[in-house]
Amino acid sequence: MKFRKTPVVALALCAGLATACSSSAADPAAEGAAKAGTRTIGVSFAAPRIALYAGIQKGIEAEAGKLGVKVIFTDANGDPLKQANDISDLIAKGVDGILVSAIDAKAVVTPLADAKAASIPVMTVARDVADPSSRAAFIGNDWGKSGTEIAEWTCKNVGKGKIIMIKGPSSAPYVQEMTKAYKEVVGSAGCPDMSVAHEVNLNEMTTEKGLEATKASLSAVPDAAVVYANLDDFVGGVIQAVNEAGLTGKVTVTGFDGIPSTLEMVRKGQLGFEIGLQPQKWGAKSLQSMVDKLDGKEVPDKVTIETLPFDKTNADQLTEADLQ
Repeated sequence: MKFRKTPVVALALCAGLATACSSSAADPAAEGAAKAGTRTIGVSFAAPRIALYAGIQKGIEAEAGKLGVKVIFTDANGDPLKQANDISDLIAKGVDGILVSAIDAKAVVTPLADAKAASIPVMTVARDVADPSSRAAFIGNDWGKSGTEIAEWTCKNVGKGKIIMIKGPSSAPYVQEMTKAYKEVVGSAGCPDMSVAHEVNLNEMTTEKGLEATKASLSAVPDAAVVYANLDDFVGGVIQAVNEAGLTGKVTVTGFDGIPSTLEMVRKGQLGFEIGLQPQKWGAKSLQSMVDKLDGKEVPDKVTIETLPFDKTNADQLTEADLQ
């Protein structure tokens, strides 16, 4: 339910029931909320248990406290149909705005159209949707730029050899965009001695699946020089597989996401290169962008987050707090 103006009926009721209304009038916070109206923002993420989304949620929660905004988080547990239903439920509850990270870019088309019809602005976070006209803005990283950055570091610091790619779901836009950009660099005129020899997509992004997939990939490509892991939720399993194969120091692993624990991995030489997404800052920016939109301020179609690349050359200057 949206509260924009104090109904006349409510004023009359308070006049007759002075005692019942006096407690909120004596509370400055309640009085401020009554004047401004408490905004409610619904949040539907692709997979809240993934480290990136857990960090973004913490950032949203902290920013909500500063902005005086109520937030409703939903959990579709990776199910596109449930996510579509969750968004419909948020619309029915009359939220003021919705932040969405789509499990399937096409599955949320209908509920997002319903939100637009109800004049509820939607902003996509991390993963965009199939129809950009259905949302007010996309808040996220330039995935292609990150894919290029990882590839260029690899070409410069490894230089030659075969590459194994362990990736997230094939349907995820960030996976597609990073893969495309990465492949445009390796094997090109500027990096002729490197090539992608093996690729695996993981739908379950866990340490166990990363270990399993990397073991199988190293068996298929025993002379691999690089393992590209495009999500840190499974990078621990990738590193374990490399260690168990006796290839530590011979195979370079690159990661993506920059969860705090990867800082020590880079310092130890287990990881060659990382790009930190600083999810809590990302979450704060997402909520602030939505509030700006509701306040009538101009928000660009794409709100790009800043990333934090690091390897052994700058890892010692960073702390785990820098990656949150």
